[in-house]
Amino acid sequence: MRILIISSTYPKLGDMSFAFVHARSKIYGNKGQKVRVFIPSTYNSMYKIERIHVYRGNFNFFKSLIEDFDPDVAAIHAPHFLTFKNHLNHLTKNKIPIVLWIHGSEALFQILPGYLTPWDIKSKIHSIFRDPIKLTLLRYLFLKSNSIVFVSKWMKEYTERHILLKHPFSVVIPNPIDTELFSFKRKSIEMACEGVSVRGLGWKYGLDIAIKAYSDLKKTHLTIIGNGPLENYFRYLAQRSRSNVSFITKPINHDKMPEIYHKYGYFLSPSRVEAQGVAMCEAMACGLPVIATNIGGIPEFVENEMTGLLIPPENPHILREAIMRLYDNEDLYNKLSEQGARFVNEKLSPKIIYTQEISVFKRCINEME
Repeated sequence: MRILIISSTYPKLGDMSFAFVHARSKIYGNKGQKVRVFIPSTYNSMYKIERIHVYRGNFNFFKSLIEDFDPDVAAIHAPHFLTFKNHLNHLTKNKIPIVLWIHGSEALFQILPGYLTPWDIKSKIHSIFRDPIKLTLLRYLFLKSNSIVFVSKWMKEYTERHILLKHPFSVVIPNPIDTELFSFKRKSIEMACEGVSVRGLGWKYGLDIAIKAYSDLKKTHLTIIGNGPLENYFRYLAQRSRSNVSFITKPINHDKMPEIYHKYGYFLSPSRVEAQGVAMCEAMACGLPVIATNIGGIPEFVENEMTGLLIPPENPHILREAIMRLYDNEDLYNKLSEQGARFVNEKLSPKIIYTQEISVFKRCINEME
């Protein structure tokens, strides 16, 4: 099968944005499928990452790729109407089935609480006008697609409710976790003195809540790994709160993350908005017990007291209590570590996700014949 992946961005060396899309490309390629990736852009270029050929270019470049590669199916990730409209029309014209992935931001109202900082009034005003237009245009993409894939049940219900449309062939398939790369290593309770949170430094991931939770907390330390627009604010807040946290903001290649995770004892995901939480699931696969907020799609991947601890959002005191509970309870620590890793291996491994996704592709192809 020839699979064309179209994505608004894609990883390259030193920048692992949209690593969850690249993970799929590698799975398809490892299973013997032919894969090409296209990124809409104003300039043309090509590069290769881990044996995946990536093409970036304008619409004419896209048409040339379609002619040369002759894909059996197109998988579109994180679509935006203005960027993808012509590409979808061209795929439809050439009778190439389209599978549309909804990951999060492309379908979320940014005006909703938790997405933007309280003081970013300008962006909130823009969202009042932009969000309804964005979701109205997303309906057009739905109608052009042969199938829709959502990464969580919550994402599916949220999107269908807000665009007022249910696609006749929509499925829920989470982002896969490379369980060979992110492999389990047994932890000891002594490692609970070091926690980690791999998050973009934006408001929706709730890092300000984590920073407040570690105020004057001496027994355990948190390392925040990531970069983003609120770095200076979070550093200021950490200093003002006398918080026992530190930051790593330099880029880290995705294949180096397991080595990073194995240095820590637990993972924090204090998000305000989250469709799945790929980094959280990767940490679980490595054996890190997870403390996460009970919002969005997270409860579909973290069962409270079984594969992690779920807490309400916006509450640094309850987060602190959960951290100390994990720190002081060896039986709970070991249980969450082992069962969290088992859940990821049983539900999110490449083999399982590949079987589900290739089935969607085959159905769409068969319906076009």
